Amino acid sequence: MKEISLVASTRPSVGKGAARRTRREGSIPAVIYGPEIEPLPVEVGERDFRAASKSVASRGAIINLEVDGKSNRVIIREIQRDPVTSKIIHLDFHAVSMKKPLHLSIPIRLIGMARGVKTDGGIMQTTLRELEISCLPSDIPEHIEIDVTELGIGDSVHVRDLSIPKAQILSEERRTVVVISAPTVIKAEAAVVKEEEVAAEEAAEGAETEAAAEGEEPEAEEKKEGKKEGKKEGKK
Repeated sequence: MKEISLVASTRPSVGKGAARRTRREGSIPAVIYGPEIEPLPVEVGERDFRAASKSVASRGAIINLEVDGKSNRVIIREIQRDPVTSKIIHLDFHAVSMKKPLHLSIPIRLIGMARGVKTDGGIMQTTLRELEISCLPSDIPEHIEIDVTELGIGDSVHVRDLSIPKAQILSEERRTVVVISAPTVIKAEAAVVKEEEVAAEEAAEGAETEAAAEGEEPEAEEKKEGKKEGKKEGKK
């Protein structure tokens, strides 16, 4: 995997106030940590990070992060975003040793048009989009490709069907990655949901009618009592 170059500088102060100032100045607060390094607060230019991100295929990509003239090989462990604007507000860099394996996630890329979709009108359902693996930093793949061209109706691919050179797959073997479902199955599921919705609506309408009837009974009784009283008074 090719390395991406990025320049950072140490942050003179930490805390929420300092982080806000860093963002106002056009940089992203970040931290570098790892088993062989003390946590180091740094800041990265927002524009520089965006430019570098275009070359980063996954969070497992190795970044050559230069901090005050010193080179650090890191990977992105976490990207924190503002929940409203989705703007990046903090980065976590994990310093790596080229001699120790890493646990990380790589994206799954499906290629081709499944036969069951193309000729039989089936529906391709993807249930797993990332794969957990362990490998040396120099062996990190950008992604894993799965050719779905020959998959027909009812066919599926599981984690146990996959292999990556020089890497150990950590995801559960029984997990399904992709499956080709018949359109009738999808329609049947939709019909069941529709029936449940109709039943719920009818039950609600029945409850409203019953409640309305119960509310009218006292009023009818009052009218009857009123008529009886009126007759008695007339006789007197």
